[in-house]
Amino acid sequence: MKVFFSHASEDKPIVEQVFLRVKEKFPEIEGWLDKYEILGGDDLIETVHNGIEQSDKFLIFLSPNSIEKPWVRTELRKALNDEINRIKPEFIVPIKIGHISQFPPFLESRFYIDIESKTEEEWLQDIYSAITREKKSNGQSANNLSISLQLASDEPKATMVLFEPQFWAEPIGFKVTTSKKITNTIWQYPEFKGMQQISISELKNDFEYGIRIFNHNIKPKVPFVIGVIFEDTGDPRSYVKDVQTWTGEDGEQSIRVVSFK
Repeated sequence: MKVFFSHASEDKPIVEQVFLRVKEKFPEIEGWLDKYEILGGDDLIETVHNGIEQSDKFLIFLSPNSIEKPWVRTELRKALNDEINRIKPEFIVPIKIGHISQFPPFLESRFYIDIESKTEEEWLQDIYSAITREKKSNGQSANNLSISLQLASDEPKATMVLFEPQFWAEPIGFKVTTSKKITNTIWQYPEFKGMQQISISELKNDFEYGIRIFNHNIKPKVPFVIGVIFEDTGDPRSYVKDVQTWTGEDGEQSIRVVSFK
């Protein structure tokens, strides 16, 4: 089965990530992405037209960049023509990858896949189902998650571990292992506002701290932070031995009502 990936050039980094994930998880799906199909000297219009003609599904990545692009509109017009004329029923699959105040009129009634609000496992499932009209379970890749260490601005013995998704959502579940004794911990998630009841699993050891918040995901541009404070002086970042995702297993589970400013 062949799938055409229509997008604006500004969105190519995230679209290529989706293209590669789909290709890796579903080898039976053959994707068409201009970066890998168009060669020097090719006629652009003819090559793209043939790519759409030979595809069984047309994925259009909607973003503030793409909805006004003449080239993307030309590709979509060709896809719409094939669908309207019943040449390829249910041909177009909209995928949202940025904030859009209004969808193109001819796609307003379509159910779209929102990449940023879903985990990789979720949107892979959705894309596979949209392409094949079937369901399939998938594994999850950690390449989307960026992890960095920063010094705390108000505590010289603390280091802050930032977990930031690059393109799509990730489950909130992380564990920090250290080489020095941890005296105190803190976690922060700017997405939480006001009073909230949350179900969590927490792991507190002298050299290990983990936090798993169930039924919540961190999203791009909104990091989740774990802070660990040590007794020892020196650069606290050097005391962090390992940082990894965590399912909450072996932690102390509880439900809490927390007030967030």
